[in-house]
Amino acid sequence: MTEYILHKEKSKCYGCRACEKVCSQKAITMEPDDEGFLYPVLNESLCINCGLCKKVCPYDNDFSVYEPISVYALQHNSEDILSGSSSGGAFSALADYVTENGGAVCGCVFDDNFRAVHRVAENTAVIEKMKGSKYVQSDTADSFTEVKVRLEKGQTVLFTGTPCQVDGLKRFLKKDYENLVTVDLICHGVPSPLLLSEYIKYTENNKGKITDLKFRDKLRNGWRSEGTVVYKIGEKKKVLTISPFKDSYYNLYYMRNSVSRMCCYFCKYATHKRVGDFTIGDYWNIPDVVPQIEYDKGVSVVFANTKKAENILNELKDNVVLYETELSSAVKGNGNLSKPSEMPEARKNIYKKITEKGYEATVKEECNFSYVIPFIKRHLPKGLKKYLKKVLG
Repeated sequence: MTEYILHKEKSKCYGCRACEKVCSQKAITMEPDDEGFLYPVLNESLCINCGLCKKVCPYDNDFSVYEPISVYALQHNSEDILSGSSSGGAFSALADYVTENGGAVCGCVFDDNFRAVHRVAENTAVIEKMKGSKYVQSDTADSFTEVKVRLEKGQTVLFTGTPCQVDGLKRFLKKDYENLVTVDLICHGVPSPLLLSEYIKYTENNKGKITDLKFRDKLRNGWRSEGTVVYKIGEKKKVLTISPFKDSYYNLYYMRNSVSRMCCYFCKYATHKRVGDFTIGDYWNIPDVVPQIEYDKGVSVVFANTKKAENILNELKDNVVLYETELSSAVKGNGNLSKPSEMPEARKNIYKKITEKGYEATVKEECNFSYVIPFIKRHLPKGLKKYLKKVLG
């Protein structure tokens, strides 16, 4: 049995579903806890103690890591793709390469109820929904099983997800497939679907029916940590900018870091050693690394961790601009490439507060003060900020 099933310690489970999907007896089901995160539940009357769940568990096993072969700053040549991407369009470039060669893509989409779920698709419209950051834990659902079926039939599949999801898939498959291309994301941690659901209810009660949600929206806000919520009041549509400085969900996740899954604060994947063929994320400090690039349009950091990845990147050179950089530069711009996010004291009871007091009362208590300083830092002129620092010490 997995360490989590044996000891029920929340930090010992990533929620990837590998244990559930590998169990031939269907003795394991994934059920949400009181915070809304999925955890395995064992039906002991069905268990035959085969040990497969433990063998495929990402937590219970050391992961096969790759030292990055090369590290790049990437920017897509298409203005349309670049403007619709969270950063530099790395995912779009890889997805297009795979589908143009008859392959399928597995990634996270929001369904009609803004539930984040992994889907496998060849359809352009579905793959388009996989673009963009989803700051919530996705449900891999039946994707591991469907990916395996497609691989066995000889189809190339691009799988993208958090490192624990990538590792969970690879362990579930039990062998390497040449036609599998894996992309792990530089991950800050994942809030629960329950939290996102409560946030949506709160926003709809105060604003109107939400029709679209983008945690990163470059078209409206440029390349930064800001997004948009589109909502309807009657027949009118309005657009609300969300950012760590004024949006409760974004603030709890990004600024206070108090709502991630418990395992995220002890994550073994928060290192430059990676589990996927590719690693992608934002190259936030790119102006200091490649000053000649038009960084205001967004730039992806891309690790080629395997020869397979390097070969694919060579095929992409007509569609993207690549600048090779040092690994140390990429690590400097992404803290979660060297250590997990730190767990604040507030994390211990934040979900309990939401359950007992409600979302609105909780965020008023937890977030109001934290908006002020970041807002001042962002909007005050530099000269005035220096003066205040001097006066206030």
